[in-house]
Amino acid sequence: MDNREMTVVQSNELVEAAYALTVDEMRLILLASSKIDSRKAKVGKITIFAHEFAEKFGLPKKHIYDNLKKSVSQIMRKPIVFFENSERIERAWFIENRYQVNSGDGTYVTIQFSPLIEPYLFELKDKFTSINFEYASKLNSPFSFRLYQWLIKVKNLKNNRNKSDVISVVLDISWMKERSGNANSYPQWRDYKDRVIAPAIEQINSKTDISVIWEPVKKGRAIHAIKFSYVVEATAFAKPIRPRLYRRPKVVKGSHEEGSWMRKNLFLLLSYQEELKIYDASAKLDIKDLERIAEYSSICDRAIQKNALKELAERRSKKTKTV
Repeated sequence: MDNREMTVVQSNELVEAAYALTVDEMRLILLASSKIDSRKAKVGKITIFAHEFAEKFGLPKKHIYDNLKKSVSQIMRKPIVFFENSERIERAWFIENRYQVNSGDGTYVTIQFSPLIEPYLFELKDKFTSINFEYASKLNSPFSFRLYQWLIKVKNLKNNRNKSDVISVVLDISWMKERSGNANSYPQWRDYKDRVIAPAIEQINSKTDISVIWEPVKKGRAIHAIKFSYVVEATAFAKPIRPRLYRRPKVVKGSHEEGSWMRKNLFLLLSYQEELKIYDASAKLDIKDLERIAEYSSICDRAIQKNALKELAERRSKKTKTV
């Protein structure tokens, strides 16, 4: 089945549960969930082939089976945490998994969801969140997937939508940290913002069907929550995907080789910037990419550098006033 035809449906309770999975572990749950018809009773064992996993997520096939086995095994040791009244309840994802001892063509893993998890996946009639597998499969960090799911969850709630069809929701930072399994990570707001929130938003904006802006919410002088606002894209063509830049070669600073590397990356970023403008005239590059353009253009095009530095100054000024 084509990725565009696949959906992942989970109850809102599961969407809001706490768990900490790696990217491959999250992808395995995502693909397994897409094989379930949430309107029907349980389906029993679910088989995922190594080549299928690689194709669905655009991954190289080398070592994919070993990674798949490792993911299945690790998920067995990582419970989902639900919160009911004053209780914290831990439940296992699977009751059984099977995989071949030797790798090779046609290798696969077989999993079976726990009966305690099945009510959050099967026979769902209301209070569930449905996301498109095509978009979710492009996200390559656990937090970006969780955030995307939380945002989609509120899409159909009237209280969260204004007359311009902008959907907004305020999520508590402590709540997000606990649900994504990093409650004790990044205690400083700046670190959490730069290493978790900003990269996730960049991924969601470039790879999914929604465009998100966000702003911190203060209680007194401390930032305790984030307000996310987004629109669902209705254009007939997909948002451009940010290109992967070339790695910096191990060369002497200021050398011809370094200059060649900077020019190639500058071309990629400028092309991406142009594609963004065609897609949405109001779309902007991430600040980190603007900084790269300013750096790379310094050796070959002063006009581009000047424009990049000007935009950086304007955006940083607005950001300072907001925070």
